Amino acid sequence: MENVALEVKDLKTFFHTEDGVVKAVDGVSFNVNKGETVAIVGESGCGKSVTSFSILRLIKAPGKIEEGSIIFENKDLTKIKESQMRDVRGNDISMIFQEPLTSLNPVFKVGDQIAETILLHQDVDKKEAKKKSIELLKKVGIGRAEQIFNSYPHSLSGGMRQRVMIAMALSCNPKILIADEPTTALDVSIQAQILTLMLDLKKEFGTSIILITHDLGVVAEMADKVIVMYAGQVVEESDVFTLFKNPKHPYTKGLLESTPKVHELEDELKSIPGSVPSASNWPKGCRFYSRCSMRLNHCNDNAPELLGDENHIVRCWLQNEEVVKQSEYAK
Repeated sequence: MENVALEVKDLKTFFHTEDGVVKAVDGVSFNVNKGETVAIVGESGCGKSVTSFSILRLIKAPGKIEEGSIIFENKDLTKIKESQMRDVRGNDISMIFQEPLTSLNPVFKVGDQIAETILLHQDVDKKEAKKKSIELLKKVGIGRAEQIFNSYPHSLSGGMRQRVMIAMALSCNPKILIADEPTTALDVSIQAQILTLMLDLKKEFGTSIILITHDLGVVAEMADKVIVMYAGQVVEESDVFTLFKNPKHPYTKGLLESTPKVHELEDELKSIPGSVPSASNWPKGCRFYSRCSMRLNHCNDNAPELLGDENHIVRCWLQNEEVVKQSEYAK
């Protein structure tokens, strides 16, 4: 466990609404090792972002972390005081949010926002904080760093704002960086630059990265380990090479098959039929049952557990030989 940077165990984050309890994250467990990039993938609504916000304890009412633990440096982040959590947030664990324009304060210059983070967590004066902010802007590939330091968020391009967010996230050399869809809404060339930048910074600082994405192309390029989420649960986890070469869960196979491939020119893209069930009323059995082309009768009423070894785990009854022998394929 000495190599583990973060341990999430049986995390449950629910939202208590007028229409009932929405179980957005329902028993999620995973580890992030030091210097490792872990990608969390899945469709919109599967619980990826709620998981990442739970790690930083950014869940607001009516949301609440109901159960589970998030262990970082021998501390359970779900149990420590908010004042202690503020010391962790932005310092030891930083986050690149999905939309930088809404994450940056529109009435403050971007440089001042970076410097504020440095002043909050490090013992430096304003002059030193400004100097370090400009150095960070240069490090993330921004030319004219002194000029950009004095710019407002609205005056920058999407790619430039994302670089500013990365500079802010890295301002205190965090041990863990959470990137929530860091390349969404950016054109392809800027996406490539942002991903290359993240890889370079990971090599330089040895930072662990949790990458939240639905883009399997980004996963293939960036990740060491992949966690596939569906309907608030982990349904498959393995190293990136194994997952792409030998996916075992029908949902993972569906995700991979629905990814456009340049060398396969087909009339129409493959897709997974149906939609994710309601988080306020998860099915009794397998949550992927209604969309699965390989479902067994047994799957309808019996919720599968994670099966496998430490290198590859899958939440699917098809991995249980006894159940497969005793059950018939459902129509």
